[in-house]
Amino acid sequence: MMSSLLNTDITKVKRLSLREVKLPTTERRVDPPPIQVERPPTDEEIAYSKLVAINPLLEELVESLDLVSIDTGERVKKVELTEAKVETIKTISSLKIEDLIKDIIGLQSHRTKVELTTKLMEDINITEDRAETEIALALKNGAIKVMTVNNIDRYYLSGSTPF
Repeated sequence: MMSSLLNTDITKVKRLSLREVKLPTTERRVDPPPIQVERPPTDEEIAYSKLVAINPLLEELVESLDLVSIDTGERVKKVELTEAKVETIKTISSLKIEDLIKDIIGLQSHRTKVELTTKLMEDINITEDRAETEIALALKNGAIKVMTVNNIDRYYLSGSTPF
């Protein structure tokens, strides 16, 4: 039986044609359009937007130098900030914290940390953490000093008399 298959001349065998074969009709599948999902802005985008709100020339600099994100390798996008955030940023940037602290403490006075923190929070609308950070920076820069009286730290201006 094996030998008969090997001895067959394939030129004499009737060939099948595919013209007679019909494929079943298939319905065209239409994919729905992709759903647009709005992702929250990244920390990098928020920081960039805040910096541009403070100084708009930064945006021009980034564009002219073709600067990109370290994470994605694409240009950082500017996101819309709420008006309250932009106002707070502009207010803080236009004031020097040290000048504000001088106004709060006064030349011949002193304040506790709680008083100083509360007044900073009220005057420039910042969080308690941010106020404490600014006080620490003022201490580090030497704008204010600390003296301890009855186990209470009192802050006063450098070069002034803390009465």
